[in-house]
Parts: sequence; structure tokens; C-alpha cells
Amino acid sequence: MQRAKENQGKAQREYSQLLTLYERLLTQLQRICDELKAPGAHSLVREIRRRTGGTADANLADLVSAVEDAIRILKVSESEAKLALISEPGAMDVDGVPNLPLPLGRFLAERRQLPGFRYEVYQDEVRGWVIRWKEMTSMGTVRGCGQFYERPYAWLDE
Repeated sequence: MQRAKENQGKAQREYSQLLTLYERLLTQLQRICDELKAPGAHSLVREIRRRTGGTADANLADLVSAVEDAIRILKVSESEAKLALISEPGAMDVDGVPNLPLPLGRFLAERRQLPGFRYEVYQDEVRGWVIRWKEMTSMGTVRGCGQFYERPYAWLDE
């Protein structure tokens, strides 16, 4: 039973790390796609084509299409990983909070099995779910601490 819990915690951590990787990759691919579609890239390709007579324009279109395909594939894979993380029993049920937002749940899934990691989850009427955490070293000193909010800037709206 204990071994199964350890394996489940390890799988949750790995899925959370995978989702973090997907977010970084998606951001980079979208930035690349935007740069390829930018007017500066098109004018550069036109200038190269004018000077050399090559078919750089067709190559650029193929490149944009390949990056867009990579973004679609990455989003499908990301949704499958999210589904696997959510479908695991107890994966997103933290301290009786079954609807914890994914970024907050991921933060806890990555860290809650670490020795010396303590946390508290409560709900603030303005900022939503709040995670107050502290990580202790084996010698009893504080390694790090902080708070995460579901809606960190909600108080500015009022």
C-alpha cells in the first residue's frame, strides 16, 4: 500500500514536470511562429528572392506550417498529460479541495512528497485558493517559504 502511494506521488510529480515543460515549449513555439509570420520576415524573404531568384518564400511557408503542426501536436499531448494527472485518484484532491486550479495543484504535486515540505490550503474571499508553504532543511532551518494565490491581483479590481 505504501509503495503504491509512493509510485502515485512520483507519477504525479513527473506529470507536473511534463506539463511545465509543455508550457515552456508552447511559449517558445508560439514565439517562433509569430516571428516567422511577422512582416519583417516576409520582407526579408522577398529581398532574398529578389536578389537570388530562389524559392525562399515557399520554404518559409513550409516552415510556418511545420511549426503550427508542432504546436497542435504539443497541445494534444499536453491535454493527454492533464487528463492523466486529473484522472489519477487523489491527484488533484488536496486537503479536501477537489477543484484546486491546475497551476496550484501542480505546485503541490511536485513538492508535497519532499521531506520537510509543509503547506496549508485555504480560500480567501477575494484571491480564491491560497497555498501557504514552507520548506525546512534536515537541520530544522527554513530553506524557503511563500504564498501562491489563485487570483493574485484580484484585490486590484476592487
